[in-house]
Amino acid sequence: MTDNKSYKMNALFMMASKFYSDLYMKRNYKYLTRFISPSNVIITGDLMDNGREWKDDEFYKQEVNRFHRIFNTEHTKYYMAGNHDIGFGNGVNLNVRQRFESCFGNTSYVMETDLGYSFIMIDTVSLSSEDPEIRDSAIAILESDLPGTKRILMTHVPLYRDSTVSCGPNRQKKNTIIKNEYGYQYQNLVSWELSNYILEKVKPVAIFSGDDHDYCKVTHAPNITEITIPTFSMAQGVKRPGVVLLDLSSRDTLSSELCWLPDQVFMFLGYGYLLAFTIVILLLHHSLQWRKKKHFYLSKEEMGLTTMVTSTRTSFFNLVKDIVL
Repeated sequence: MTDNKSYKMNALFMMASKFYSDLYMKRNYKYLTRFISPSNVIITGDLMDNGREWKDDEFYKQEVNRFHRIFNTEHTKYYMAGNHDIGFGNGVNLNVRQRFESCFGNTSYVMETDLGYSFIMIDTVSLSSEDPEIRDSAIAILESDLPGTKRILMTHVPLYRDSTVSCGPNRQKKNTIIKNEYGYQYQNLVSWELSNYILEKVKPVAIFSGDDHDYCKVTHAPNITEITIPTFSMAQGVKRPGVVLLDLSSRDTLSSELCWLPDQVFMFLGYGYLLAFTIVILLLHHSLQWRKKKHFYLSKEEMGLTTMVTSTRTSFFNLVKDIVL
């Protein structure tokens, strides 16, 4: 969710940005869930833009309520923690994570289905910490006796890949790769060591990640597909937000479908162009009407003058005639 700290802009613009981005997500979520009727909804992290920064617990609760108003359906929802929610690596604060967990549940857990698949949710932002108190909950899941069903790995941060690996044709950004960059409270990829550790322990048949805001599809050895799910918000740097629909009805193979959402910014620009075009048409119409009226009034004045002259001449001749008679 966009909040007051998302962008360095004036308060009025931020208010409008929050309103329209919330409205965009609420409407799309409502119609998607109504049309598709999914059995479960998984949100892969970064629920709030600056959840990790909020010091006031009361304000945080207000933001949580705002989140639930946007995603307000009875469908079962599962949440993951992103770096914008709790920080990244050594920047994760235990109190901040516990606050997140009190509202959205554990950050690392296993979700089993009756379709022969299980979801292994790994909090890779905490796992990347050097503090045992922060990372141990994720390690505990990885070291546990995982279900014997086919496993789908869920991670907020995408796993490591070579810097030359393309994300495929469906990526919107000009840069077709996810660079292994890092900075304040973020890292674009899980480290090579941790990625291998996770893959070795989970042995997934598929991987789904978030964080990057854009779509990305890569293959890890031996033949494991990872799909990075695009953002659901219109205010996160991509033209078209999106979702990924996952079908587990076949026990032999799972299938996924990328679903793009409308380009709301383009629609706003379209409204602007339409408004400008309408104004031009109205001005032209008004100008033509004004010219017609002006011409009409001039014609009436000329007709009035002609009538007056004719009437004067007639009166003069009648007067002369009367005098002669």
